Order: sequence, then structure tokens, then C-alpha cells
Amino acid sequence: MDAFTEELRQRIVTARRELRTAQDAGDLDAERIYSGELDSLLRLAMENGVTVPADLPGEEV
Repeated sequence: MDAFTEELRQRIVTARRELRTAQDAGDLDAERIYSGELDSLLRLAMENGVTVPADLPGEEV
């Protein structure tokens, strides 16, 4: 896996984690921020042919 793919996947893991934390806390502002960030990262992955499974290593379920 190249550095771009590895970094992108790690950023997706982080955004997903932060989004879940915001949802659990009921923080609507943070939810909007991390939801937008996650959408952007997933779009970037799609545009660059990076496959992103539903759960990536490092994500707790």
C-alpha cells in the first residue's frame, strides 16, 4: 500500500471515530463537521480508486 492510500485510510478511521464520539455526545456541530470531513475523504478515495471497506483496521466496532 502506498503512502497516500495509507494516510487516506487513517484519516477516514479518525473521522469515523470522531463522528461516532460526536453522535454519542449529542454534539450536533461536531457531527456536521466530521460528517462533512468523512464525506470529503470518501469522495477523495473514490476519485483516486482507493477501496474503503466498511471497517478499516484500527476501527473499533
